[in-house]
Amino acid sequence: MMAMTHVAQFVSIQSFVRLLGLGIFLVFLASCAAIPERTTSPVPGQTSARIIETLQERESRILTLKGLFHAEIDGKGMPFAQSLHGSIFYHRPDHYRIKGFTRFGGLVFDFILSGQLYALRVQDQAQPVIGEMDNFQRLGELRLPVLLSVRAVEVLLGKLLPRDKGLVAVEQGEDFYQFTISPDPGSSTPTLIQHILVNQELLQVRQLEYVDPRGEAVVSIHTSDFRPVRGPTSVESTESDPMLMPFTVRVEDHVEAGKITLEFQEIIANEKLDQRLFTLTGF
Repeated sequence: MMAMTHVAQFVSIQSFVRLLGLGIFLVFLASCAAIPERTTSPVPGQTSARIIETLQERESRILTLKGLFHAEIDGKGMPFAQSLHGSIFYHRPDHYRIKGFTRFGGLVFDFILSGQLYALRVQDQAQPVIGEMDNFQRLGELRLPVLLSVRAVEVLLGKLLPRDKGLVAVEQGEDFYQFTISPDPGSSTPTLIQHILVNQELLQVRQLEYVDPRGEAVVSIHTSDFRPVRGPTSVESTESDPMLMPFTVRVEDHVEAGKITLEFQEIIANEKLDQRLFTLTGF
């Protein structure tokens, strides 16, 4: 039960609803690995505020998003196949729908998160699991995979930094900025410390780590293969600030022992989506 306790710590419900998002499930790797030490120096307050505002402004540009991906899952006891195809739909600020399919097109799972409510339908189960954000335990063995996939989506969307800048410390390394997000002292839900690495050149998130008080990594998320996204109404990009997103997101759980890699074939931003995609009625 120790593993469940670790993961429960990192699921801050309020930030979860505010940030979240994506695609499929699973994860598991193994062992509690300490974070490698990085040489950093403090960033002046004015500079750090500018960087944070730039990242938050970029995230706010994404009103809707849809994407197609392929997932490779590594871990024992997984409730799904080890290789899946999937789709994701997102509508700002907190509506998500993620579907997983077999390579032949058969539905494996269908997950909706709409505000404080979620619903999950799985193949071979007649009734969906429906609950509120403060009761993810109802998902049983699917709880951890779903939570970690949502965390992967947060990184994809850039929904990472709290509006309360007092919780964020910024340091500078050789070619990166490191954001350290402390747990909200006013929150009743215990959370882990977050370390976010952003490359200096384009201010793109390359790595996110959830760390326990001993400095050991609990969950790590890595991004790569950044490409410009397209969309009929997407905000105009400039050469200095293109609308880039990672087309590969890898999530590793160092406590539960497993991992998932999402590789996107297509991502489209700011295309009008039917709101019925995110309704739980008749799900």
